[in-house]
Amino acid sequence: MKERLTGPKLGQILVVLVILTGAFIYKTYKDGQSSDTSSSTNVELCDIGHTKCTLEQGNLSAVGQLTADKLQPESSFMLSVSFSEPDVKVLKSRLEGHSMYMGTLPALLKQTAPGEWQGQAMVGACSERQMTWAWVLEVEHEGQPQQFKFFFEVKR
Repeated sequence: MKERLTGPKLGQILVVLVILTGAFIYKTYKDGQSSDTSSSTNVELCDIGHTKCTLEQGNLSAVGQLTADKLQPESSFMLSVSFSEPDVKVLKSRLEGHSMYMGTLPALLKQTAPGEWQGQAMVGACSERQMTWAWVLEVEHEGQPQQFKFFFEVKR
């Protein structure tokens, strides 16, 4: 059964097309305005794959480092973190895709000394040539939960 494109049907298609075009232009213009204001608040990320990075929250600081012969997807690497206070307890440690959603991967840590934690982890391959990952640590210090997020980049 073939149906013909009649005047009323063509009119409906044009109305929908105009609405979608208007929404696209509005969204593009609106996002363009907000990105100008947010770009001035962007902060340079410290890459634990290349250097030790220090994060501070209140009176607690954490120094994170990633160690690998060659940092690449599907190859294990060492993660270590040192806290300024010895009584910090790591509750959760995981890796999350930052530049692209890749789910969460466990990063199992063991306490090696008071305030010192180490472990191994691995990230999956991504379709992007370069992927930014976040190492998220949920810790407890003096009965208060805190979260630290270290970033690193993996290239294929």
